[in-house]
Amino acid sequence: MNSVYYGLTTPVNSIEEAVFYLGVRQIRQLTMVTPIIEDFQRLTRQCNFPWREFWQHSIGAAILTREVISTVQPPNDESDYVAGLVHDVGKIVMAWSFPDHFAEIHRQALQGTADLSQIELEILGIDHSELGALYLERHRLPELMVKAARFHHKPEQADRYAHVIASVQIADLLLRSEKIGCSGNYVPVTREQCLAAPGWKVLFPNAQEAEQAIAKASLHRSLERLPSVLEGLV
Repeated sequence: MNSVYYGLTTPVNSIEEAVFYLGVRQIRQLTMVTPIIEDFQRLTRQCNFPWREFWQHSIGAAILTREVISTVQPPNDESDYVAGLVHDVGKIVMAWSFPDHFAEIHRQALQGTADLSQIELEILGIDHSELGALYLERHRLPELMVKAARFHHKPEQADRYAHVIASVQIADLLLRSEKIGCSGNYVPVTREQCLAAPGWKVLFPNAQEAEQAIAKASLHRSLERLPSVLEGLV
């Protein structure tokens, strides 16, 4: 078993150790993304990109997605965690399949003046959201993961799993606003933008301000702890 599946810097040598870190249900979910993680490993040796920080972003999104969705409903399984983990898989696929285009996209994105998806569309004709969704569909992964990749920037357009996808969007924005890890999108995100994200309306359609305030306060505490947690994992 490879420790990269679990975001650990030391090997996980047995099922017992993996269960200790993750729990049985999460392991069942993560086995579905094993081929993708193997692709990630090969890719990180080929392209110049802050992959360690990208993994911190991905794992941070997985952790925060669980935190966000738990404010409105108890999770039934670990699929929300995995949806957060693979939401940016399209960036990996893009780097692997179109390394020259990816390098130019990254060069322009570093300026922090244009949104990453717009740069991708202009240079490649497809953005990481759609490319990731197509890749996950090809691997016959669950519909939730496909839709999380496709709609994590626009959860209000998802016809299913909207709560999970909205949680992924909020997690992604919070990480970017606090500069935790690196998503590859360098346009600054303010806390006000995070609080105004469409995902909140998906999660709280009846504008329950008191409940939202409690949820946001809880997430702030999680954000404060997250950097030290990720530093130990990745």
